[in-house]
Amino acid sequence: MIGAVRDRDDARVERDRRPGHHRPDIQALRALAVTLVVVYHFWPDMLPGGFIGVDVFFVISGFLITGALLRRPPTAIGDLGAFWSRRILRLIPAATLTIVVTLVVIWVFRPTPEWPPAARHGLTSMFYVENWRLISDATDYLRAHSAASPFQHFWSLSIEEQFYVLWPLLVALGALLDRRLRRNGLAVVMLLGAVSVASLLSSFALSWERPAEAYFATPARMWQLGAGGLLAWLVLHRPVRLSASLRGGSAIVGLAVVVASAFLIDGDTVYPGWAALLPTVAAAILIHADDPDGRLALRRLTHARPVQFVGDCSYAIYLWHWPIVVLAPGVLGVERGLLLSLTLIALTLALAWLSTTYVENVLRPRSGAERIGRRAVVVLITCSAVVVALCWAILRSATAAVDAAEDRVEQLLPTALEPTCVGAGALDASLSCDQPDELVTAPEFTRSDLPLSVIVGQCINWPPFGELISCSVGDTTAPVKKVALFGNSHAGHWEPALAAIAEEHQWQVDTYTIGACQPVRDDVAEPVTASPDPAACNRIVGEAMDRITAGYDLVVMSTLDRDSGSSEIYRPTLRRFADEGIPVLVIRDTPAPFDPDYDTVSCVSERLADTSACDGAPEDWIGADPLTEEAQSLGSDLVATVDLNDRICREDVCPAVIGGVIVYADFNHLSATFSRTLAPYLEPAVLRAMATTGADG
Repeated sequence: MIGAVRDRDDARVERDRRPGHHRPDIQALRALAVTLVVVYHFWPDMLPGGFIGVDVFFVISGFLITGALLRRPPTAIGDLGAFWSRRILRLIPAATLTIVVTLVVIWVFRPTPEWPPAARHGLTSMFYVENWRLISDATDYLRAHSAASPFQHFWSLSIEEQFYVLWPLLVALGALLDRRLRRNGLAVVMLLGAVSVASLLSSFALSWERPAEAYFATPARMWQLGAGGLLAWLVLHRPVRLSASLRGGSAIVGLAVVVASAFLIDGDTVYPGWAALLPTVAAAILIHADDPDGRLALRRLTHARPVQFVGDCSYAIYLWHWPIVVLAPGVLGVERGLLLSLTLIALTLALAWLSTTYVENVLRPRSGAERIGRRAVVVLITCSAVVVALCWAILRSATAAVDAAEDRVEQLLPTALEPTCVGAGALDASLSCDQPDELVTAPEFTRSDLPLSVIVGQCINWPPFGELISCSVGDTTAPVKKVALFGNSHAGHWEPALAAIAEEHQWQVDTYTIGACQPVRDDVAEPVTASPDPAACNRIVGEAMDRITAGYDLVVMSTLDRDSGSSEIYRPTLRRFADEGIPVLVIRDTPAPFDPDYDTVSCVSERLADTSACDGAPEDWIGADPLTEEAQSLGSDLVATVDLNDRICREDVCPAVIGGVIVYADFNHLSATFSRTLAPYLEPAVLRAMATTGADG
């Protein structure tokens, strides 16, 4: 009996060494992984950790790719070219089809503001760097809360493609060392193991320090693919011969841990971090069990035709499901309920079967096929050219729409500091304004209608802080007076209004806007809870205050602060300026939705016939402002306040559109155009504050 088991195990090992060996259990594991992801995306509350299906995919890919490379290690450039050619023919065509269809749907059915980001994400997905774009967006202040991209799921495919570029080179290097040192695979496993351990340690560190980067970054995820790769080496070089019963039991344990992980892990879990070890190790255990037969076998489940169908189409299901989740409700104009979700899942399966059958399988390289490299080059160039051309056309169309909207704004926006019915003046009862027939600022224009003092990489200081950034507007040649604009991004969106005032009076306005910090120093006030890095905030805020006190005639301050809970933290800042004899004007913070899921521009673009659907209630949109409270209680003649919220909200509503101008460029910042229309109402307060020095420019 023992001999028979050993013979079967020897046969299994030899079978695993054959490149063409089909593993129904791995197809079933693919089916499980994609099912977890799809259920999570359709019903996140039902399966809070369904995203761990991606981790399972990583282990599978690492195992299969490394196994193929170890059976025939690359020894020449041609071997590497053949490997990469097979990856191109296997993956690129189906991905390209999904990208193209998604872009066309967005171009035809979605509002113009969605075109440019879709085109940019389409390009980064086509060239498999979407994970790095998502990292950039997550750390970009203005994009961190933007709506989910229909190409967001390409982050994991990007990591796998980057793995496919690096891993064969490592295996080739290890194989070369093994031949030189005659170590029979030892150099390969040590090299792959070192890279995997380094990646694991990187994942642990980044998961706590920079979680957004850890989730999407290739170095923090490579270890999961590496785990599958090390398992492939173990199966080929050090096979562990267990009985069918033991392997069946381990498969059941592995399956239970994967499923449990999908329920126990959720969006609040530090991830990947230590938690990612659960699904990763469990997936490796399932693969190592190698589809055993016997009393504890899972074959009745794993070999079932529906399971194998989902496994065979898993790549295409993954490609199609997310664009459908993101786009279908908006395109159809309905909320996604149970019936629609089930219909969309059926549509996903149908599209997946079609693309698998008529794209993926047709172009999949056959064993022993000749001229595979030439076919791959043709496919890659053709697919890339199609996506690039489509993205270029979409971007060009969006640019034309923005240019047309910009010309309209230039024609209608008043140049003098006289209130008109365009923008904020529409709420001025003395003007008796009629409701405009059409928008002055179109949604496609408003998407980028932000002051430079709010845009990261332009004129706002943003972590990690380098040298202090300041931009100048108004009369910068021979200014009569100099004004400092100081605060966070909610000070920055007053820049256009101040620039208009400065140009009228020949002043210069210098911006000192600092994101993620309040305009206080923690070493002279109570700790500011909103500051993620007090030491960095202290330094950059201190530099700004030192520069302001060195030579300005007026400081204009404003800030978004709904976290500190105390107005007293601002007293040292206000006192310092007043003690230096510099007048301070504090502008009360502006109302806004403050809901990352609410995007004013998208809302207006979808409801052009009745933009009132995008309005908000003042009690919801107007928050506390401790800076203004402290300025009012300070009792200093040099510290004044102004509240212009009556030009942004009426008593009963805060409109999304006022006087034909879209008020907000995102979910909390005033658009630059609307800010400009507030200049006539801000000017009197600025002049009064400037006059406290005895000199009105």
